[in-house]
Amino acid sequence: MRGWLGSGFYRSSIIRRSSPGQGPLTATVEDSSRTRVCSVLFVDVAGYSKQPVAEQLLLKQALRDLLNFALDQIDPRERRIQDTGDGAVVVFTGDPEDALFAAMSMRDSADALRLRLGINLGPVYLSEVSDSQTNMVGDGINVAQRVMSFAEPGQLLVSRSFRDVAYWLSSEYDRLFVPEPSRPDKHGRTHELYSVTTSVRAGRRVAEIAASLRAQRPAASAPKESFADVPAKVFDAGSHLVISGYGKAGVEQALSELA
Repeated sequence: MRGWLGSGFYRSSIIRRSSPGQGPLTATVEDSSRTRVCSVLFVDVAGYSKQPVAEQLLLKQALRDLLNFALDQIDPRERRIQDTGDGAVVVFTGDPEDALFAAMSMRDSADALRLRLGINLGPVYLSEVSDSQTNMVGDGINVAQRVMSFAEPGQLLVSRSFRDVAYWLSSEYDRLFVPEPSRPDKHGRTHELYSVTTSVRAGRRVAEIAASLRAQRPAASAPKESFADVPAKVFDAGSHLVISGYGKAGVEQALSELA
């Protein structure tokens, strides 16, 4: 399966923890044809349910317009959108940067729309029902929702797994992330959080900002034989670990070490 688009990685696997946050690991590889490691943006409109129906309709239209604005530079084949009632979840299957800059664009262009935004990187099960409908479930989405729930109106938070992958892509991204206190959810799971600074504004400059930051890391290249001995990288995605490497041997070696 494809690793991160533009990261230079060749293949990746997902393994599940036997118990979230503790205990041994079960080295069970998820079916790569069904489960993918995605960047997930969860957004909701604060106070939506308290508004009269007429106002809710206006808020929904404003959110749709803002989503269209933020996503218009992203290939429709690399994003899936699902209405959540008081907001939306967007699953990105391409560059992790797509989720980051789309969320920044929404936050910086929201005006009077009081948005809470959260981004996570993790496994998502995608099932294409039709050309226009995709069923989306998985820990990657669940954690994105919890990260969003910790945000204040107007704030964009990201999970540790997303921040780590963004930092690997370019150390320049680290200047965007401000550490926040860890927070437990109602299930007792603790989440390491980072807020995205407002000192870098996105808006219609999303493409220019993204291009500037991406230019500071090497361009992606096809796997080379000389990379065969490069160890695979392991990313913590909560209840799962993501292993990515330049070849099958490296990924299998990392799996055997974690088993």
